Amino acid sequence: MSGWSSGLGPWAFPIELASPLSATAWMVLAGIPVGIIALYFLKLRRRPVKVSSTLLWRRSLEDVRVNSLFQRLRRNLLLFLQLLAVLLAMIALAGPRMAGSATRGRRFVLLIDQSASMSAKDVAPSRLGRAKEMATKVVQTMGGDDLAMVIAFSDKARVISNYTGDRRMLEERIAAIEPTDSSTSLREALEVASGLANPSKQIGEGVAASSVVTPKLLIYTDGGFADVEGFSLGNLEPEVVVIGPPPPAYSAPSEGGAEPRTGQASRTASDNLAILALESREDDKPDVHQLFGRVHNYRGDKTSVEAELYRYPADAAGGAGTLVDAVVLDVPAQGEQAFKFDLPESGLASYEVRLKLDDALAIDNHAFAVVGPSRKARVLVVTDGNRYLADALKTPAATTSAEVATITPDALKSESVARDLSAGRYDLVIFDGARPPAHPESNTLYFGTFPPGPEYAKFKEVNQPIILDWDMSQPLLQYLRDLSLVYVARGRSIEPPPGARGLIDGDKGPMAFTVARGGFTDAVVTFPLMDGGAPNTTWFRYISFPLFILNAIQRLGNVRGGEGEAPNAPGRPISIHAETTADSITVARAGEPPEKVARSPQGAFVYNHADKTGLYLASWPPSSVRPLAVNLLDPRESDLAPRGLVPAGAPESAAESYRIKIGYTPVASTQKAPDVREDVWKILTVALLGVLLFEWYVYNQRVII
Repeated sequence: MSGWSSGLGPWAFPIELASPLSATAWMVLAGIPVGIIALYFLKLRRRPVKVSSTLLWRRSLEDVRVNSLFQRLRRNLLLFLQLLAVLLAMIALAGPRMAGSATRGRRFVLLIDQSASMSAKDVAPSRLGRAKEMATKVVQTMGGDDLAMVIAFSDKARVISNYTGDRRMLEERIAAIEPTDSSTSLREALEVASGLANPSKQIGEGVAASSVVTPKLLIYTDGGFADVEGFSLGNLEPEVVVIGPPPPAYSAPSEGGAEPRTGQASRTASDNLAILALESREDDKPDVHQLFGRVHNYRGDKTSVEAELYRYPADAAGGAGTLVDAVVLDVPAQGEQAFKFDLPESGLASYEVRLKLDDALAIDNHAFAVVGPSRKARVLVVTDGNRYLADALKTPAATTSAEVATITPDALKSESVARDLSAGRYDLVIFDGARPPAHPESNTLYFGTFPPGPEYAKFKEVNQPIILDWDMSQPLLQYLRDLSLVYVARGRSIEPPPGARGLIDGDKGPMAFTVARGGFTDAVVTFPLMDGGAPNTTWFRYISFPLFILNAIQRLGNVRGGEGEAPNAPGRPISIHAETTADSITVARAGEPPEKVARSPQGAFVYNHADKTGLYLASWPPSSVRPLAVNLLDPRESDLAPRGLVPAGAPESAAESYRIKIGYTPVASTQKAPDVREDVWKILTVALLGVLLFEWYVYNQRVII
């Protein structure tokens, strides 16, 4: 786009030119009038004619004079009309407008999903590649007054470009978006987009978004995330562009069956197998370990796959690895198959399990684990005499995994306890009805209370909340089968903060969730275990309660051989417990240069660049090393069935259950690039020139139509 306005002081013309054509296009266009004139200079073809008298030669000479160049240009009205039409077309292409006039160009906010599932190859070149192509098409059709911003998101949102009308820069930045191995969280991206699209702000290249124009929010994603509840888009007009294969045609539920709940529409088959769990445990024999895991088949057919086990030395973060075992798994359609490896030797080592197959997503065909001599978790329990919790911490499995210390809530006020919590002395702190004044430098588990911070200030008391569902794919809830039998007398309802992952859902809001905090994880159970001296719940009667406590110790207590939730996820910070007095340690991923990690003021080491799945190696003087495993293990990312599209033939009563909800409103979804305004005058101008050239041909060749 080019712009021009006169600068002659008070005699300046109040006109600006905003042409959409480049300099090269203008050079071609300027040659058209010259070409039209040249066509009139072509020599006329004459037939040789025999004459009987020289009197006829005089008439021929007069015709030659009449057909001279000057005479033809002077008397040919058709030529001047054609040149006038070309001149008018050139003026239109110059894009004249009054200087200083207000414009109402369109505003686009482009959100591009770059999470792990967008690396799937079930659409060419990949889901992310397709999303970038569709977003680029919107940019290419922008007019001179249009603005666009680009935001890429996975578990975090990243602003690629603020509002700008520079189409070339937007295309380059969209093309530079790379896939990640992280999970998906749309809420943070929406919060960023809503803030940047505020029309009261001066943004981008000094162009303010007009309050008259409603920004169009285009979300390019495969829908691998939960509905965003309790969010207002403000003045944004959303549309979801779903990337991936279309869903099969709608089939009505069987007689007596119910339509799926909103946001819970049934999933369809997809070309993917994934490792969704991997952990190690000690065998009954001393210093002998076993590696457990499970594979989920998202295909519509039963699949046989070979799972291979590779071993890496403790002081190596990668390499070729040594194949030590393999097993063939027959995984049913849309089902799971567990596997187990007996590890050939004890000692600290890293292991990788690989699925030997070719499917649409390669990231979840690998999973990693660190195995070695057991390390007990250091656990602090803050409780006012809860004997049921004390009994759960005294089971043989719990005592084998943890060293437990117990204090009362009043002891939190002492300087020594505050110093231990801030120094990271404990791996896990359990707060039973007590709330600390500040976050401890450790993983935490809260019962009936919330972590400190303003995001937990708004909650309401509820009576008799009912447990509806729980996610057994989450490590904290593995093997818990009887939660539907648990009765709760009273609890608290709260909107979890951004980035929270639900554990237990109830009819009056979430009843348990986890939140990442720096390199740590806060797990929150929203109902108390005790009400004064009496139980507030019947959870103690069921086997799921001691299992939950054991899972918390193993997942959040940094028990060697267990998988902690927060350190595992790519893109999340990892808190490293290094037993050294040095001010820094080094962390490296296989094939990448090491990175120095400084000790935090609280004494912990937090690594913030575990963006890819794989094995990492932390080392500190004099010769200590600790391998770290980072895995996807996320069923939302591995389930490649796109969410958000309404199947063909679905009645309107069932359509809402398939759509993605933002706030309380289902958002319209499509698989096509949204319709954008084309400048039709360009096409009409080209057609006009074609008609003029054809008219010249008809006239000069004496063609009769």
